[in-house]
Amino acid sequence: MPVIETAHALFVVEVLGLLAIPGPTNSLLFVSGMSHGFRASLNLILAEVGAYFISISSLVLGLEPVTRTYSTVPQLLRVACSIYLIHLAIRLWRSGGQKTQDSHPITVRRVFFTTLMNPKNLIFAFGIFPTPSAGAGELLPYLAGFSVICTVVASGWIAAGALIQSNAAQRIHLGWVYRGEAFLLAGFAIVIFVSAYS
Repeated sequence: MPVIETAHALFVVEVLGLLAIPGPTNSLLFVSGMSHGFRASLNLILAEVGAYFISISSLVLGLEPVTRTYSTVPQLLRVACSIYLIHLAIRLWRSGGQKTQDSHPITVRRVFFTTLMNPKNLIFAFGIFPTPSAGAGELLPYLAGFSVICTVVASGWIAAGALIQSNAAQRIHLGWVYRGEAFLLAGFAIVIFVSAYS
């Protein structure tokens, strides 16, 4: 029993630590909180949790056995992630050049697909989540706990952006934020692409 409790506690710590690290999805949540406030950005959390749920369960149940035979699969996934992040960075950079921010580029759909392509999924699936031996049902408690932790962390990133909005909205031009975000996403894309071949 103590061994099981320790394993669960370690799972919570590892998930919380990895989700809290700045990344593509967290960056979008932060900017959305800053540009549109906390309440208007809450719907993005459902998109993030849903995408993580789909991606992690698919990787653990479907691709984990395949990677044992085809070691290039994780490499191809990293390349796909980097390509998508470059695409997103270009969109954000162009949005930063617009004179108005009436239709910001951070939508539920974009958060969903960014999370779906987030390289953290590979770490969760192959490094943190246990490989179920008795089918998908064994994975459900872990996914449920993950969803709760993800909701809390995502709320924190949105709240941080909203706090900056309330305290410094007049001093910070959103165009700079979008372009800074684009630069950050491009950096993530380069690191992920290089890691695929190193």
